[in-house]
Amino acid sequence: MDNFSVRSERNFHNLVVKPKRMHLLDKPNGYASAMVKSSLSHQMRFTVQKLEEELCVAGDPHVLQIKLLGDDSREPSSWKLFADGVCVASGSGDFARECFYEGAEVFLDLCRDAVRTAELY
Repeated sequence: MDNFSVRSERNFHNLVVKPKRMHLLDKPNGYASAMVKSSLSHQMRFTVQKLEEELCVAGDPHVLQIKLLGDDSREPSSWKLFADGVCVASGSGDFARECFYEGAEVFLDLCRDAVRTAELY
């Protein structure tokens, strides 16, 4: 927590922790787009679309799909990444969210590495 320890806090009133902010790969350009683009599911789908385009430009095209699972369409509880119909990565929604907390391209790098490691032809 950036040189901060809850054990050393001496102001005993209004104790709060700043909420973590997601770093967005697909940046909003207004209030309405921020409502959509700030969701974890949108950022995950956008990341996979961006990776698919990147691979195509690099001459290594693959059909990528991400399946988001759970009851909340904006906040998936789990996910699976498919490349050419093969599941190459899966994880919890919490893990994906932590990726976006760390940086906008962390989930992109993870997906890129998963596709590369799968050695699809």
